[in-house]
Amino acid sequence: MRAKQLALTFCLTLVAVVVLGFGLLHCGGNAYYSPGPGFPGTAAVAVADINGDGKLDLVGSNPAYRGQAGFVTVRLQDSTKPGGFQGPMRSSCGVNPGNLAVGSLGGATSAVAVVNQQAAPSVNAANTVSVLLPNSAQPGAFLAPVTLPVGSRNPQDVALGDLTGQGMYAVAVAADGGSDLLLFVQTAPGVFAAPVSLPVGGVPTAVAMADLNGDGLLDLAVATSGNLVSVLLQNPASPGTFLPHVDYTVGSNPVSVKAVPFTGGLPDLVVANYGTDLAPTTQGLSVLLHDPANAGAFLAAASYSTGDYGSCSVAVGDLNGDGRPDIAVANYGLPATPGSVSVLLQDPANPGKFLAPSLYPGITGPSFVAIGDLNGNGLNDLAIADGGMVVRFQVVGQPGVFGAPVAYQQ
Repeated sequence: MRAKQLALTFCLTLVAVVVLGFGLLHCGGNAYYSPGPGFPGTAAVAVADINGDGKLDLVGSNPAYRGQAGFVTVRLQDSTKPGGFQGPMRSSCGVNPGNLAVGSLGGATSAVAVVNQQAAPSVNAANTVSVLLPNSAQPGAFLAPVTLPVGSRNPQDVALGDLTGQGMYAVAVAADGGSDLLLFVQTAPGVFAAPVSLPVGGVPTAVAMADLNGDGLLDLAVATSGNLVSVLLQNPASPGTFLPHVDYTVGSNPVSVKAVPFTGGLPDLVVANYGTDLAPTTQGLSVLLHDPANAGAFLAAASYSTGDYGSCSVAVGDLNGDGRPDIAVANYGLPATPGSVSVLLQDPANPGKFLAPSLYPGITGPSFVAIGDLNGNGLNDLAIADGGMVVRFQVVGQPGVFGAPVAYQQ
């Protein structure tokens, strides 16, 4: 995603900002970052069917130079060339785009929400989240972004979905500057009400939406700077509102969270933990299995090594074809190292537990990872933000093994 240099123009300790000696923007460090020579790069990636043709496409957020507008790229899968993609289609998405989420806001095809992070307090100090609605006249392209203001807070992550299953679409924003999550509810296509503040157990760094207790309503899992994940269940008596948060301890500096059922039934939680400059850690993964006796609650976190430092993004999918969800983690790495992507396969003899990681070396430091079948052969592949956008295709005949990175211009 970035040249591996500490181009932190404001790396002094600031209130409500966690500054990592080797952590940069988009890697969960909540730090201010000035892009260096060679930008734009790719900050985050997603895999989704953007044009509704049944094939997964590549989506990336790409910062430009400091203070300039960045863009989202879409590369549609080429139906005539398995594993091939059409040229990049660029859509404006505001200054310094970082993490992104793809999902439905009520249209026939997917919308994209992108956080616009601070390059420095003096540059785009009034921050926003950009919501890109699909352009029906040009599949794969988006309309001009709708901006959701978060004031002086620095947005870190975003999730979107239909909270009630009945058209109550919302965008949830994790932003520093307060111990609360911001929830923007859509009132008409592309129109959002002022944000609702939802208290959580610390400064939020990442957010996921999922039905965590099986009642048909989307709930929220929020990673926070307090080394906690806060779970907010929807109030069934008042859909669209949330009960007080319940907190669960995870690893050091959690920066990415996903909710997926590992063993069937209700979703479990998986968290990437970045660590700190004073205490870097390879124990970069926390897995919280759901409590079978208490819907919407979770057992104590199990900690796993990722084999590398700076774990900053986690993705879940079946990576070896055995029907069990596995885990991929992007590790930014220490300075002067290329970082890596860790693949942790689920232990077939112990559901919900994971084998030792297999590491795939990075290029400049992976910052984001996504999983999907990108060549239509029924095997899931890895899409990675690593300086640019790269894909590691699964090797046919070698379940859970991935080939050399293939780069795609953004």
